[in-house]
Amino acid sequence: MNIALVSLLSIVLVFVVGAFKKNPLHLGLLALAFAYFIGRFEGLKDVEIMKLFPTTLFVRVFCIMLFFGIAQSNGSLELLAKKMLKKTTRNVKLLPYFIFFTGVILGSIGINSLAGMAILSGIGISLALASGGHPLLFGIAGGYGVATGCYSPINEFTANITSATEGAGLNIDLVSIFIFTLIAYTFSFTVMYLLMGGHKAKGQLSDEVLDNLPDFDRKQIYTMLGIIVVLALVIVFRVDVGWAGLMVAIICILLGCSKSTDAIKSVSLASLILITGVGTLISLVSKLGGFELMSALLAKVMTANTVAPTMSLTSSAMSLFTLARLCVITLVPAIPGIVDVIPHSSANLAAIATSAGAFASSIGPLSSNGALIMQNLSQQMGEENALKYFTKQMVMGVVGAVVIALTFFIISLLGIF
Repeated sequence: MNIALVSLLSIVLVFVVGAFKKNPLHLGLLALAFAYFIGRFEGLKDVEIMKLFPTTLFVRVFCIMLFFGIAQSNGSLELLAKKMLKKTTRNVKLLPYFIFFTGVILGSIGINSLAGMAILSGIGISLALASGGHPLLFGIAGGYGVATGCYSPINEFTANITSATEGAGLNIDLVSIFIFTLIAYTFSFTVMYLLMGGHKAKGQLSDEVLDNLPDFDRKQIYTMLGIIVVLALVIVFRVDVGWAGLMVAIICILLGCSKSTDAIKSVSLASLILITGVGTLISLVSKLGGFELMSALLAKVMTANTVAPTMSLTSSAMSLFTLARLCVITLVPAIPGIVDVIPHSSANLAAIATSAGAFASSIGPLSSNGALIMQNLSQQMGEENALKYFTKQMVMGVVGAVVIALTFFIISLLGIF
């Protein structure tokens, strides 16, 4: 029996199950179970299988989630989003861009993608209904902006990129990825904006959705300062994002910004089990040669100029139905094997493309992120009216995937990397 093929197919089976089981806890537990049984079948001892657990990834994600759990529990980020939008224009044509860049800023200072999309897409849809704008466009503006900001070096999402690339023996500059995705995603959103007729909208925002907002209280001010400290520790002093988040979280709790129990409750256990469970299976597949097999299969249909766009498109196709982080930790390990057999291809560009593609289509209604946009549409417009946007939302997810992949194809042709 080809154990490498069996291990690789186990990942496929986990994702197939995930397409029908929307609770992400199912995927993580199932992945752990597959890792155990396949490992034992191959003759590994229990302790050897346990050593495959991605401890570094767990620490990074847990600690940064803990800090931003404080910001979420005391309402700092939601109030910040509303105050930022209050300062913007009320012209309906321009408002989607202000919502988009508000999302970029919130993601850049560390808000979790799920929380950010839930908050900002909801605010965006409210503004659309109040101004006569396109509800789906305004919801996507908030969600896609947050997705863009999630490539910030202090966002917990990039811990997945760091761990995946380190495991693959690659050295990726997160700041460069952030700058690239900021430019590429802004262009991608512009395409969606034009396709949905945002430039043709008329009217002004005249209601009081953003009026009479309270001032930041002491707890929220300390939390905002904490975000600045985390940024400084990571970018200036090169402290690992996990430890930076933990240290600042402890200080904020001691200053009374949040109860420690409330902050811990804001940490998504389901997400942690998801990424560490799948991460354990990924480590086992790598150990058994599954990614060497996957690399050989992918390399047969690629050239030096199509490695990056193909990896981006593959990542985006997966993201239409699952979490963006899973695309990164699943596909990046296959990159070294691909570039080894394709002359003149760039491993770093392929890793960047895979990472960038992971959120490109995440606004689709079947992904965990895009489902939040559909949920907000249902809550504010009624389920029947919301379902009318389902197909268009899925198309916009595909548009995002194609635009980002084409961007990498052009970069590959120009030989920038």
